[in-house]
Amino acid sequence: MTNEFKRSKRSILTSIILVVFVSLIGLTGCSQETNDDSNSDGISTEPKQNIMEPVGQTEETYYGEWIINQVQAYGIGTYSVEDAESLFGENLRFTADEASYFGDQLSDVEKLAMNPIYTETVISESDFVENYRIPFDNLGIEADSISEINVSDSNGSVSTFFIKDDNTLIIYGGGTYFELVRKN
Repeated sequence: MTNEFKRSKRSILTSIILVVFVSLIGLTGCSQETNDDSNSDGISTEPKQNIMEPVGQTEETYYGEWIINQVQAYGIGTYSVEDAESLFGENLRFTADEASYFGDQLSDVEKLAMNPIYTETVISESDFVENYRIPFDNLGIEADSISEINVSDSNGSVSTFFIKDDNTLIIYGGGTYFELVRKN
């Protein structure tokens, strides 16, 4: 055998031993257990538990039965004062399985969407004014931001509402903002 061949063989053997050694060290480090809840940096080493809610079991604050109570503000749209007032006392429902339609036509309140998709976005007051052309004050909102919920189904948009508090929603349709109160 030539010296070059021996050196090459030794080099390959050394490389293999080094790779095996480093791998063993890495595996050993992964299997170390500690009874201490934190490491030397104070960071918890407890395993994280992924607690997942069963699909359809999450209880959103806006789920439930709602009653159209009053007009919060009129914008430019399709509802006259008479149309808007005719909706007072109408019931709307938002659950994991179904959602009431609400839009530019009075007849929308008679429809239900099955398997709705709720998309929540937090909107600042300045973005709200830019998008909806109405300030929070006109809607009785005293916060700096509000949660907008867009409801859709396989056919498209169903309704848009805003969470004022746990018992009050503001729903938008026909250019009008209506206050919804939770049905007891």
